[in-house]
Amino acid sequence: MPAEPSPTGPAGDARRSRAHRRARRHSVQVRWLRRAIPLAAGLSALAIAAAAWLNPFADLGVSVSLGSIGVSGSKVTMESPRLSGYRSKDNRPYEVTARAALQDVRKPFIIELESMRGRLITDASGGLAHIEAAAGVFDTQKEALELNRSIRLWTDKGQEARLTSAHVDFKSGSMTSAEPVTVTMPTGSIRSDTIAVAENGKTISFVGNVKAVFTSQPEPEAPVTLRTSSAEIRDDRP
Repeated sequence: MPAEPSPTGPAGDARRSRAHRRARRHSVQVRWLRRAIPLAAGLSALAIAAAAWLNPFADLGVSVSLGSIGVSGSKVTMESPRLSGYRSKDNRPYEVTARAALQDVRKPFIIELESMRGRLITDASGGLAHIEAAAGVFDTQKEALELNRSIRLWTDKGQEARLTSAHVDFKSGSMTSAEPVTVTMPTGSIRSDTIAVAENGKTISFVGNVKAVFTSQPEPEAPVTLRTSSAEIRDDRP
């Protein structure tokens, strides 16, 4: 059977125009999704924040699962991202989840996170460290994470830190916050205007209006240097 001739005239032009528009929309969406691939890889760094005081700046192996993926304007949204894996240094498992992760294709190195949570096994007996934050922004170029609003870090051993904001620099192994911080533990508590964690958690500095209360001074599991300014320390031991 001879092939049906292609339509000519206005009708043919309209059909070719519609096909061209469909192909163009498809290619644009594919390009956006390809540029969004670094999002899943970048999110793996958030597992590090689950235990900022436990030398967390090691390379991690990551397994990623995602919910739906949507495109709105220039932003790609990934629902319910979940990352899990094992730290290469000690083979301990970790998991990081978020309600959503967003990436603007015009700034593919910036990843926005909503309602993130993380947890990490901290020792051979199965101890856990956790982190929660209402929002976060991860910069894959600078390898830095900004956490904002309702930040809470805690362990199943009773240690807890609450912050309003925090900046984590993965390259230098540091974390800083220029806003008030409260740290509580079974032996007491520390409050200060700012906090700085350096050397992968080996040194923790509390600065500004420092108030510390301790009921005992047990031997630390590992050497940790605490630096404070304007400290008011009260010892409640008999």
